[in-house]
Amino acid sequence: MERYLVFARDRYDEPLEHRGEVEAPDEEAAAKAALERYGKDWLELSLVPVGKIYWAGREEEVEVEA
Repeated sequence: MERYLVFARDRYDEPLEHRGEVEAPDEEAAAKAALERYGKDWLELSLVPVGKIYWAGREEEVEVEA
C-alpha cells in the first residue's frame, strides 16, 4: 500500500490545495479512493505518491516570520 497526497482546485485561477491523503495499492485504486472520499466538487484533482516526493533542503538555516 502506498500513501498519496491529494490536491485539488475549484477554479483555474486558484492554486492547487492539499485536501488530504488516501492509501491504495496502485494509482488507479488511489484515484478511485480519492473520488469516493473527496467527491466531484472540484475542477482538477491531482495525486502525488508520497514515496516519489523529493524534498530539497537548504544547507543554511532559514528563519520564518510568523
